[in-house]
Amino acid sequence: MNYIDLIILIFCILSAIKGFSKGLVIGLASLAGLVLGILFSLRYAGRLEIILEQISGSHSEFLLVAAYIICFALVVLFVNLIGKSIEKVVEIAALGIVNRMAGAAFGILKALFVFSAIIYLLKIADPGNHLIKKETSQKSFLYRQLEYVLPSSLPFLKSQLEKINQEFENQANTE
Repeated sequence: MNYIDLIILIFCILSAIKGFSKGLVIGLASLAGLVLGILFSLRYAGRLEIILEQISGSHSEFLLVAAYIICFALVVLFVNLIGKSIEKVVEIAALGIVNRMAGAAFGILKALFVFSAIIYLLKIADPGNHLIKKETSQKSFLYRQLEYVLPSSLPFLKSQLEKINQEFENQANTE
């Protein structure tokens, strides 16, 4: 165990505490809101920009940025409201502690995935191992475990994004 393991463990503990305080339902809603907000904003900001141009009667390059922010904020707000509603049902069903424990686990998983992404990017950006020496990374237990998580997830994530994009295109063609 070395300093890399300690840094990862500290962030995992902090993520577990944050996940416990939020609960799984809100944690999932936050993640879903972020992903859906980005996807919907990319898809519909152009349409909203046209509406904003019609309302304002002028054209500005900032209208697309405003449209993107509005789309993103509305989707995140909507998904979080759904998450809060589901959380209330979970609390009524007396599953609050289960929700919180699962939230802690989800927080740890998110932190580990983020560190896997950081390690992946470091390997690309620093192939000569100047930032983290090869000996240091080899002595780290968590570094070696997380090194291949993101690369092994990328084909799955890419296929899922392609499916989502295809759904958007199919829906756009039917409109």
